[in-house]
Amino acid sequence: MISFLQPLLLWALAAASIPTILHLMGRRLPPTVLFPALRYLTVTEREHSRRLKLRNLLLLILRTLVIILVVAAAARPVARVAGGSSHPPTAVALIVDNSLSAGAVVEGRRVLDLLVERAREVVARTSLEDRLWLLLADGIPRRLGRAEVVAILDSLAPWPMRLDLGSAVRTAARAVQDEPLPGHEVVVVSDLQASAFSSGEATPVRVLFAAPPPAPANRGVDSVLVEPPVWTPGGAVVAAVGGSGAGPVAVRLMVNERDVARAVAAPGDRVVLAGGSPRFGWQTAAVVLDPDELRRDDQRWIALRVLPPVAASAAPGAGPFVAEALDVLQSGGRAGRGTEVVLDDQVGSGTTVLFPPSDPSLVGAINRSLAGRGVPWRFGELVRGEWPVAGEIGASGATAFQRYRLEGAGPVLARAGGEPWLVRAGDVVLVASRMEEEWTQLPVQAAFVPFVNFLVNRLAVQESWIIQATPGAVVELPPSANVALLPDGPATVAGDRRLVAPLEPGVYFLRGTAGDTVGAVEVNHDARESLLEPAEPRAVRAALGDDAEVLGLRAFNRELFRGTRRADLTGLFIILAVIAALAEMVLGAAGAARAKVGDAPAPA
Repeated sequence: MISFLQPLLLWALAAASIPTILHLMGRRLPPTVLFPALRYLTVTEREHSRRLKLRNLLLLILRTLVIILVVAAAARPVARVAGGSSHPPTAVALIVDNSLSAGAVVEGRRVLDLLVERAREVVARTSLEDRLWLLLADGIPRRLGRAEVVAILDSLAPWPMRLDLGSAVRTAARAVQDEPLPGHEVVVVSDLQASAFSSGEATPVRVLFAAPPPAPANRGVDSVLVEPPVWTPGGAVVAAVGGSGAGPVAVRLMVNERDVARAVAAPGDRVVLAGGSPRFGWQTAAVVLDPDELRRDDQRWIALRVLPPVAASAAPGAGPFVAEALDVLQSGGRAGRGTEVVLDDQVGSGTTVLFPPSDPSLVGAINRSLAGRGVPWRFGELVRGEWPVAGEIGASGATAFQRYRLEGAGPVLARAGGEPWLVRAGDVVLVASRMEEEWTQLPVQAAFVPFVNFLVNRLAVQESWIIQATPGAVVELPPSANVALLPDGPATVAGDRRLVAPLEPGVYFLRGTAGDTVGAVEVNHDARESLLEPAEPRAVRAALGDDAEVLGLRAFNRELFRGTRRADLTGLFIILAVIAALAEMVLGAAGAARAKVGDAPAPA
């Protein structure tokens, strides 16, 4: 089937009627003269007339055919034939996935190198009439020429960020769909991670995915939890290993570029790495795996804040169990002796861990003291029952038998029976139960000393500003931060308190007006980039619509631009027009020569 790339030029086919019009206008009927002496020539004249009419008809057909072929050639005819490569003018968006996962190595070559080769082949098949967009891992479509795209591809490297292919395809589709061209396509060369597809509306244009290269087994550091958030001075980190593959891998904790702990874990495992006793202050640390085929997800950076043990004291109102637990912490060097934090059943003027009073008649006075300090919580009704305590406080699984209902608003750190049991408001911590056996079984459990350590060293220390971000993400900084220490040097924090996280993973500290460190930004890879398994074609269609296809190399080349297997017939039509013109010239010349012979005088 033949189609035309410039169909508007077919209006010029009206010129094909010109030879017919001229022929009709040139017809004339000579007068009839009876000449009896020449009647014997009647038969001869009739035969000559038939030949003349046939020649004129052929000339008319050839002249009309020449015009038709010339106009059709100008309209650029194409046809579906084996080996064709032409396509109609197309608005095409090329997505090259140079996200972090493209740095994986397959059979000695980076995945990105394979993707760039495929992308160059796509660009080479574009024509000057096409309009080309390029979209990379940052998700921004760029309108570029062929030479500009090739220059970018020649220097392209994996970026330490994640590309949401679902969002990228929809962005690219919106960029091309309004172009006034016959064709609109989005072409994607990617490792096609299943974790990279977000669901959404179906794309309004055709989307072609080149089948990805095979995915290697990979392990990465998915997350790291510092426990406690502020070390005083010791602590640990809980690292989660992700990716694919069943084999174990060595996991190391490095503090200030020095190994301090080791473990072994497989994907899906969590390991605890004890950090020892590093020096006081802010530290840069990282959890590192042994390298595999994807190097850039084998490390996760963390900021550590290490402080001296908090000086604490237990007043008689806190009860004997609290005093004994605090003495164990002080003897082990995990708490200091002093009044920086006071554990009591009375509201003090400093940092206080407040337990209910043993005498219920004192609850009213305590509530008035809390209100005087601006604490929004109050002790309410005393209730009895049996409730499990739940919360990340080192005491989960304990049971409360008596408790005051805590009334107010603010952070809830633990609950009993679904109601607040441990809350915090500034430098005051309220516990709903006294630490006595008739109130809770916690004092006679092994978790009691860690619980008191939690109250003293974690809650008494104000939380640090540690912000987690992925490369290139926009983060909001705390009010106390004035300067961010970035790779290019110190940068003053803008008035909107927003910062674009550096592309290079690492720890970037924040400083206040006095030059002291007030927090840090931890920049790390997105854990989803460690999952290299490619998406199934049906999952791609489910995310993007039925016009999305994942094709192997041959099918991709065949279906690219919807014009594959098309041949440009312009040259053929021009050749046919020349042949028709030559045939018209030969036929016309032969007729003229015959006419001269017929008009020559007869010999005497």
